[in-house]
Amino acid sequence: MNIPPYWAKERFTGPNRRGTEETFTASGWSFHSMEEARGEALSRAKRIFDLITMGKKPQEYEYLDRPIREEIVEVVDKDQSNTSEPGLVITRNRYGALVLNASQVLFADVDCPRARPTGLWEALLWPFSSARRKRKQEALWEETVSRVEDWGRANGRRRFRLYRTHSGLRLFFVDKLYDPTSQEVTRLLSDLGSDPLYKKLTEKQQCFRARLTPKPWRCAKERPPNSYPWTDADEEEAYRRWEADYTRASEGYMTCLLMEKDAPLSGIPVIQRAISIHDQWCCREPELPLA
Repeated sequence: MNIPPYWAKERFTGPNRRGTEETFTASGWSFHSMEEARGEALSRAKRIFDLITMGKKPQEYEYLDRPIREEIVEVVDKDQSNTSEPGLVITRNRYGALVLNASQVLFADVDCPRARPTGLWEALLWPFSSARRKRKQEALWEETVSRVEDWGRANGRRRFRLYRTHSGLRLFFVDKLYDPTSQEVTRLLSDLGSDPLYKKLTEKQQCFRARLTPKPWRCAKERPPNSYPWTDADEEEAYRRWEADYTRASEGYMTCLLMEKDAPLSGIPVIQRAISIHDQWCCREPELPLA
């Protein structure tokens, strides 16, 4: 699981090709110490400065090679295949939602396509016909559920709990533990039609991820005022105020609605703990809106 516990931000200032001073800030990380993280941050800030002053463009950097830059909220469980490594970790992502990260417990989200008009006549009527939009969206939803259920029947050895999310479905696999870097997982996610970025991040970051709390804009909250790691205490204080407001706002929403729970469990303890954590955070009163 590629989630370093130590993160820092550092600045590097130097003269550009015109002789004018410029400052660049970068984040650095370490699995061992804050001092090492600060050294890495300064080194990365200087590398960015050197590249940009040589005329390189920011999009030339490979951001997917960077570990997950998120505050670790709680280490829940150790990886049983390597007890020095975490197996279940809760982090807070870039827009402030809590995320369950698992080194071997597989989650897979499948988005439902958004309804769109087909043909000129329907495109003209589209903005004025909420009933038409609703019917098409419901049909797409039923198609998505049927596709996933058909996949489940065709892959009988796979066992999963099925949840509805704001924009689709979430499959929580309970039959066994999975290796996020394996070809088996790559094929499984592709067959299900999982988001391509999620597939790539799963392999790169060596873990599976499931959002536990609502996206802020779905519960009438703005994004956080800054991002982790913070450069000073004032930045962190501003973030913590936002976090408290977001937490209160998110209590009126749920992230998942459990649809099917009949899959027999494997009896693997880490899967049981992951289900408990996931459902405690995601599945609140069923009458609450999904966000």
